[in-house]
Amino acid sequence: MLKAIIVDDEQNSRENLTFLLKEHCNGIEIIGTAGSVSEAITEISAKNPDMVFLDIEIGEGSGFDVLEKITGMRAEVIFITAFNQYAVKAFKFAAIDYLLKPVDIQELKDAVLRAEQRIAENTISTKLESLVSNLADGGKKNKKIGLPVSGGIQYFPLEQIIRLQSQSNYTTFFMSDGRQFLISKTLKEYEELLSDQGFSRVHQSHLVNLDFVQQYQKAEGGYVVLSDGTNIPLSKNYKENFIESLNKF
Repeated sequence: MLKAIIVDDEQNSRENLTFLLKEHCNGIEIIGTAGSVSEAITEISAKNPDMVFLDIEIGEGSGFDVLEKITGMRAEVIFITAFNQYAVKAFKFAAIDYLLKPVDIQELKDAVLRAEQRIAENTISTKLESLVSNLADGGKKNKKIGLPVSGGIQYFPLEQIIRLQSQSNYTTFFMSDGRQFLISKTLKEYEELLSDQGFSRVHQSHLVNLDFVQQYQKAEGGYVVLSDGTNIPLSKNYKENFIESLNKF
């Protein structure tokens, strides 16, 4: 049985999440709750939980205030947030689990299962720096993205990604050092994350980093030449948007 603490400044939210966990996540025991940053620090420090459900906004403080003041915490953190498009994008960039309010039962079960697996495999994620950086970025370019590779999450600077290529429901990342990573997510998902980070869709199967674009050739229907020598076809459906993005870049 894994021990968990719920941190949320709304009593109804704490009670609701406690109920959902008891009803749908049999392997979780709630050993405490907290409604403020100070209470959370006290509870987590004293009880050393395996898992913390942490609200982003806690009264006048935040969940990050809690994390900053607890050194050496090894608990799995599942963040809870009200809908905020930019915050959600930051979570996706960092590949960290989050739950939107109101909490969906299946999403809760999935997040808990992933956390349980990381705990069992002793691969608890401690890399929250990327998330903090993304959230504090104020709309500027995110610098790193978390990708599920090598049995865990690895963080890559966006400047190392030359292009992405779709393979059905998978996406291959092509890196500037020649490495390739096959990720079990669609290209559309990554397009939504990267479209305001200097990446542009040029074809149904291709998303390119504009930093690596060397030429745009109109011959043969149009194609893009990247700095690694790769030629990527430019589909007419994406041509206008690509040229506009290139001019603004």
